[in-house]
Amino acid sequence: HTMRHTFAAHLAEKGMPLVHIQDLLGHDTIGVTKVYARLYEEARKAKYDYYL
Repeated sequence: HTMRHTFAAHLAEKGMPLVHIQDLLGHDTIGVTKVYARLYEEARKAKYDYYL
């Protein structure tokens, strides 16, 4: 599970469309896949806030 999560997070970080990530992971709904994009956005914000 950790490997799948890391793989999806890297793809989202690199800008791959979520529908393609959804297809690769076999998710039935885009909502499940959106979790990865949300986690990436939170991590990016935390990194940005750290430097301020």
